[in-house]
Amino acid sequence: MTHSLRGGCCLLFVALVLLASTAEAKRPNVLFIISDDLGSQALGCYGNKQCHSPNIDKLASEGMKFERTYTQYPVCGPSRASLMSGMYAQAIGVTSNGAADNFTKNLGERPSMAQLFKDNGYYTARVSKIYHMRVPGDITAGVNGPDHVASWTERFNCQAPEQWSEGKHAHLSSEKLKPDPQRKIHYALGYGGAFYVVQVPGEGAEQADIKASTKAIEILQERAKDKQPFFLAVGLVRPHVPLVAPESFFKPYPAEKMELPKQVDGDWDDIPKAGISKNSRGSGLNTKLKKQQVLEAYYAAVSFMDAQVGKLTGALDRLGLADDTIVVFTADHGYHLGEHEFWQKMSLHQESTRIPLIIRVPGKKAGTTTTLAQQIDIYPTLAELCGLKVPPHVQGKSLVPLWDHPNRAIHEEVYTLRGKADHLLNTDHWAFIRYGSGGIELYDMQNDPQQFTNLAEDPKYTATVEEMQMRLEKKLASIR
Repeated sequence: MTHSLRGGCCLLFVALVLLASTAEAKRPNVLFIISDDLGSQALGCYGNKQCHSPNIDKLASEGMKFERTYTQYPVCGPSRASLMSGMYAQAIGVTSNGAADNFTKNLGERPSMAQLFKDNGYYTARVSKIYHMRVPGDITAGVNGPDHVASWTERFNCQAPEQWSEGKHAHLSSEKLKPDPQRKIHYALGYGGAFYVVQVPGEGAEQADIKASTKAIEILQERAKDKQPFFLAVGLVRPHVPLVAPESFFKPYPAEKMELPKQVDGDWDDIPKAGISKNSRGSGLNTKLKKQQVLEAYYAAVSFMDAQVGKLTGALDRLGLADDTIVVFTADHGYHLGEHEFWQKMSLHQESTRIPLIIRVPGKKAGTTTTLAQQIDIYPTLAELCGLKVPPHVQGKSLVPLWDHPNRAIHEEVYTLRGKADHLLNTDHWAFIRYGSGGIELYDMQNDPQQFTNLAEDPKYTATVEEMQMRLEKKLASIR
């Protein structure tokens, strides 16, 4: 009798172990794709009628498309630090690109998003830019940038020529560049903020994004063979400047046919000085044609990046991984493309702060949600989808309930920081901006989504401004 009980217990133990192993094996993989300096409004699935992004659009039709997701900071280094830590920028202590070097020290023993997967038995890999990298300098140098070593099982950089690429060159804006024909100096050359364009001949095999998609597919092939669960993070550097793409991607976008954003007379009259971002006047984009040429090159870069997304998702299908792999597509922050005559990032207006977010989950239906979300929600969302416990330091909220209830409210408001004391608070109805210099902006996002009328000084909205001030103070107190 005793022997029989012992044997039964052993069999039960073995069965439980096998069951646990099976459950572990069924955890989904994650293919995480992030684009650099991508404005949502440049994608077809977010309403653009000119730019072609068929692969991202297809992914959006198959997954959940989040219409109102906001970055934690409208600059690369801090936004990526927030994304990977699941923390607001000031909480992780990265509030500038230069401070990105502090990420590892400030995070300490707390796991990053990728590290959480690594600690739970996943193979984790970084291909190209996930944490901050200086573009183009760290790309031409082929170095890691301020990476977080503990996040990765393996990591791969994608060295590329960027502004030194062969092809047809054009400098559309007015920055003073410091070309280095010897290709020995990688930094402080002026290309990181300039609208510098290169149309390269051929397919662009030497470009960082093709190298990234190629390497990522090699990794997918390996994982398809060994069946190890993976968290594969692929950073695509386009459409970050310099705007480099094969010349074939420019052909659908003849500059003279590019439609520029709507402008209104006196648009800047009610915007505080601190809210006037990098703009046409200051950048030397002083003709309609130059602005159209920027759109031509930016859209070409977006389409080039989109082609790499198609290669990655196609590889999942070809390798039989699609049914077991969550796919995420997002960007580090938004990007102005001439709205209000503003260009690039660093602004707290919508085009600079809203990011694309698409998540395709095997077995979950496709859909669209206009519920407020923010960048730091990605960490807890992926953790929950993969059955991992969300660490207590994570300040975002899981978006998983939205697959069953797309209209459910996850946040009462979402928050974005710029610098040390410039703040954006978005609610379902309002966008409220407060600058450290004292200026404020209030926009009715239901009736004025393009933010042409600042209501902050209108006496009819005094109570709304006061309420938003109080909500902002409460939010700031909760972050510290």
